[in-house]
Amino acid sequence: MIRHKAQASKDLAKVEKIKAKVKSKKVGTNKFSEKDLIKDILREGKTIGASEKVVEKYAPKVAEKVRKWVEKRAEVTKDDVNRMVAKEIEKYNRDLAFIYKNRGKII
Repeated sequence: MIRHKAQASKDLAKVEKIKAKVKSKKVGTNKFSEKDLIKDILREGKTIGASEKVVEKYAPKVAEKVRKWVEKRAEVTKDDVNRMVAKEIEKYNRDLAFIYKNRGKII
């Protein structure tokens, strides 16, 4: 019985150390940037071989729609943004939409 209490107190001490580490670390948040999204769309368009001039025309339109969508929400994840970008880009380029739909899944 004494052995179990000693082990329990050691486990509790480990948990407290972990909690202290978690509290001390700063949690970073990424803010949505329309400008960064446009750059990303242009880069991905270049990667798949799409015409730069064509991508330059619709990238700002897509970024603006996504920005308006993001502003309506209190919090979004990167996956949420990627899904929305894919939905908007699909109107212009299906290959690029595929890239955004499968972001983080492609190896």
